[in-house]
Amino acid sequence: MKYYLILQYRRITRKLAESGIPTAIGVPLALAVFVALSRYLFYKTGWADWIYVMIAVSALFRLGDKERNEPLRRIFGKGQYLRVRLLENGLVVLPFLSYLIYEKQFFIALGLAPLSAILALVDMRHNITLRIPTPFKQFPFEFIAGFRKSWWLIAIAYFLCAKSVEAHNYGLGLFSMLLIFMTGMSFYVKPERTYFVWIFSLGAGAFLRKKMIAAVICITILSLPVLVALGIAFTGISPITLGVQLLGYLFLCSMVLAKYSAYPNEMSVPQGILYALSLWFPPALLVVIPLFYTQSKRRLEPILE
Repeated sequence: MKYYLILQYRRITRKLAESGIPTAIGVPLALAVFVALSRYLFYKTGWADWIYVMIAVSALFRLGDKERNEPLRRIFGKGQYLRVRLLENGLVVLPFLSYLIYEKQFFIALGLAPLSAILALVDMRHNITLRIPTPFKQFPFEFIAGFRKSWWLIAIAYFLCAKSVEAHNYGLGLFSMLLIFMTGMSFYVKPERTYFVWIFSLGAGAFLRKKMIAAVICITILSLPVLVALGIAFTGISPITLGVQLLGYLFLCSMVLAKYSAYPNEMSVPQGILYALSLWFPPALLVVIPLFYTQSKRRLEPILE
């Protein structure tokens, strides 16, 4: 177990080193970004505590993925495997617990701690296979696969939208729209195999435009119910609602470009930090989008042309 944990630590430090960031700088920088984003979230909305729990639980679900944990079951005995999973979940949830305690959200923190232990102990091997129909069969795979993995986040967004109409809470409705866009952006985090880019008989610029247009159409399908509900409940679609929708389109397109700016590899740490800064300060998109577009074309040209 000790060797496994050391190996995971070395993998993280090597990724930082490959990105040109020393561990002594990368770890404190990651913590600083986490705290800054947490403070911003709690400053912006009264629902931050529950949003925080949702993000933490989502991370724990990823650690509990069947494909990820099957090799661990074969390597470790049952007792060691459970200790590894408990430790992993504890390390992931620790920053969230610490900040919840800082914000004096003791009740929620006390609920999240045992939940992380339960998710480590639950046997997720016997998954129920359910084919979920999607409206995206005419589009590339990102929204098909992403929707089937994250449908519950979309369901939560629609539930929050319904609650915003019921409570006449416009801010909660806008958050539900943002949650849909953030979920859509998460579909573009992992790069696909090179073959699934090579099969397009397009130039790099045309390929990127096709991807961005498809992303905008698909996210419009998902966000339209919220847009219509807010328009009906709050006396017409206001400029603020339209502004959030358009800003969501910009961020989604920038995420598509960010994905291919490092292709076929994943985004580097400096690219991730730059993108995170644009989320915090949207005017930075004026620099980020052209930069990522240029990098994406350079990465894709040897594959497509």
